[in-house]
Amino acid sequence: ALPQAAILSRLTRAGMIEALAAGHVRTARARGLPEIAVVLRHALRPALTPLVSYLGPAAAGLLTGSLVVEKIFNLPGLGKFFVISALQRDYTVVMGMIVVYAVLVLVLNLLGDLMLALVDPRVRLS
Repeated sequence: ALPQAAILSRLTRAGMIEALAAGHVRTARARGLPEIAVVLRHALRPALTPLVSYLGPAAAGLLTGSLVVEKIFNLPGLGKFFVISALQRDYTVVMGMIVVYAVLVLVLNLLGDLMLALVDPRVRLS
C-alpha cells in the first residue's frame, strides 16, 4: 500500500496545482473570498478528478495482490485457499476464485466510475 499512497499523494498534489491555476479560482480570489473557501469550494472538486479515477483500479489491484501476501506470510484467507487449490489441481475451486476476484475488480471499477460522476459534473451516467 505504500507505493499506492505515494501515487495518490502525487496525484492529489498535481491536481491541486492545476486546479489552483485555473481561471475560476483566480476569479474567486479576485472577488475577495478567503483562501480556505477558494480551496474547498472552487479547487478541491476539480483537483480530485484524477485521484478518484485512479482509486477504483488501485483498490482492485491492492485487494487482488493480497493473494501473494497471504501465501508468503502463511495468512489464512482466500489467497492461500486459491494457491492450495491450484497446487492440488482442484479446477472448480480455482475457476470459482477467479470469478470472485473478477467480480471484485468489476465492482471496484464501477464504484470508482460512480464516484467520478459525483465529483465531476461533466461526467454523465447515460
